[in-house]
Amino acid sequence: MIKRLLCCIFIPGALWAQENNTVRLNVAGTALKIYSVQYERKLSSNLAFNNTFFFRPKSAIPFGNFIDNMAKEHGVGLTGIKFDHIFMDEAEIGVKGYSPELRYYFGQKRHRTFVGVFGMYENFDMKVPAEIGVMKENRYFEVKLPINFTFRTLSGGILIGRQFTWNRVGLDLVFIGPHIGSAHKFYAFGQNSHLLGLTEDEKQFVKDRIRERFGLKDKYFSMELNENTAEIKSIRPVPYLGIRGIGVNLSYRF
Repeated sequence: MIKRLLCCIFIPGALWAQENNTVRLNVAGTALKIYSVQYERKLSSNLAFNNTFFFRPKSAIPFGNFIDNMAKEHGVGLTGIKFDHIFMDEAEIGVKGYSPELRYYFGQKRHRTFVGVFGMYENFDMKVPAEIGVMKENRYFEVKLPINFTFRTLSGGILIGRQFTWNRVGLDLVFIGPHIGSAHKFYAFGQNSHLLGLTEDEKQFVKDRIRERFGLKDKYFSMELNENTAEIKSIRPVPYLGIRGIGVNLSYRF
C-alpha cells in the first residue's frame, strides 16, 4: 500500500519534471503582421513533433517597394507568371494556415542545431493591382484595376534552425525553410467599366493580352470575361514554391 502511494506521488512528479511540452511565440513575424503560435511535444531526447498555427489579417505588406522590385526582377516562378504589370507595393495580403513538423535536435547540449521536415497548409486572400490592355471600339486602353485572389496551397519542405535554452525558457531561431507543393482552387477577378460591352473579338484581344502579359499557361488556368468582370480560375493544381523566412521564437517548456 505504501509503495502504491509513493508511486502515485513521485511518478507524476517525475513526468512533470521531464518537461515534454513546449509553447512558442514568433516575435519576428509581428513585424510583418504574421501572428503564429507553436505547440511542440517531445518524443525522445532528440525527436519532437511541432505544430504551428499562423494568421495574417488582410493588409498592406511591409517593404512594399523592395518586394515589388524583387518580384519584377526575379518573380517568374514555376508557373511562369510575370510581375512587370503587377504592383506588389500596393498589394493587400491575408493568410491563415497550419504546419505540422517532425523535428530532430542534434546532440544533448542546451544550445543545439535542429532540422525539421514539415508540411504546410495555407489559405490566401489577396488584392493586387494589375494593368491590362483593352481594345474597345478601335481605341486602346491601359487599365489598372485591383485583382482579388483566393487560393489554397499544400506543400512540404525542410527547415534549419538553432535552439537556445535556459531552464524552462528558450529561444528558437529558424534560418530558412524552403517548401514546394501545389496551389488549389485558385480564383481571381477584376472589374472595370472598360470591360463592358466588348464584342467577342475585343474579349479575345483582352484574353490574349492577359495571357501574354502575365505569362498564364492554358494548362493551369481558364479565363472568362462577363460584363465588366475578368475572371481567372485554376483548372488543375498549380505548382507552388514558398520560403519560410527567418523566425525568432520565444519558448516555454512545461
